[in-house]
Amino acid sequence: MSLVVITDWLADTGAEQHVADLLPAVTEAALTEPGVLSYRVVRSLRDQGAFVVFAEYEDENALAAHRDSVPYQRLVLAGITPHLIDRQAEAYALV
Repeated sequence: MSLVVITDWLADTGAEQHVADLLPAVTEAALTEPGVLSYRVVRSLRDQGAFVVFAEYEDENALAAHRDSVPYQRLVLAGITPHLIDRQAEAYALV
């Protein structure tokens, strides 16, 4: 059964565009990974610092592999996370 992870990110004031600029590379890298079924990022029209990531993985192993990947470590953990003031993630199963 696939696993859907929805992650809310809130960029720090002044870092909104930095985060937005990295997201196409994050998406492109994620979509090349085995077990990543879909990966989409949206940006709020009301708050330019608010982003939501919708990702679907084949299973928990695919999610773990994604989080261990070099692009995730470099782009998300090192490149984006330091510029966030809030980050919330929730995992869901399809019904």
